[in-house]
Amino acid sequence: MFTAVGMKRTTIILINLILTSLLFAQQTKVIRDFGVWGVINIEKNIGKDFEIELAQQLRFYSTATQLDDYIVDLGGKYKINKNFRLGANLRYTYNAKRWKEAENNYRYNFDLRYKGRIMENLNLHYRLRYQHEYVNTFSEYLKTNIHHSNIRHRAKAEYEINKLHTGYFSAELFRLMEPFREPYWNKVRFFIGDEIASRIGEFDVSFGYELETNTKYPLSFFFIKTKYTLKL
Repeated sequence: MFTAVGMKRTTIILINLILTSLLFAQQTKVIRDFGVWGVINIEKNIGKDFEIELAQQLRFYSTATQLDDYIVDLGGKYKINKNFRLGANLRYTYNAKRWKEAENNYRYNFDLRYKGRIMENLNLHYRLRYQHEYVNTFSEYLKTNIHHSNIRHRAKAEYEINKLHTGYFSAELFRLMEPFREPYWNKVRFFIGDEIASRIGEFDVSFGYELETNTKYPLSFFFIKTKYTLKL
């Protein structure tokens, strides 16, 4: 039977546990961050209408001081006509995970792409992507049955400034589909950047912003992305 003193001690312990949990959650769940993404991409045309590409990517977070993802992509694009293309891709990701154990993930995706000219020097791009990712599927020590899909809608406007520079702005919506849960919009991503042509390849320098949605503590992530593309 609890005494008044015992009940008081129990209440104090519970309050301390709750406060500790809240403080720990605030420390581990960052809601605003800055990072850097770097990409090296190699492209090769196979015939008139088919293109293959291989890319490696590093992503950093925590004010660009910690590795977030190491990514390897292998994919291809098929040109249907001057406006439409089909694409497919395989991806391996070492995901360091910001608040959990690191993962080794595998993903495939299929794309439908459109490109049209609105007016002189101004082009509009649209990409519809379906992707499916498997978490630690081939891991020797930590195999899981976790998987999820995304439907992604991306619109991009390009303005040809001159022969060397093409400025652009893009916006993308992510719709996440997980087992035992209704699909929901989980993220938006924006880019503003400059594609720079040179004799040794193309450089793409952009500023990105990503925002989580439909979560209690959404992460606002600002980042700089640099991409180098070599066409063989």
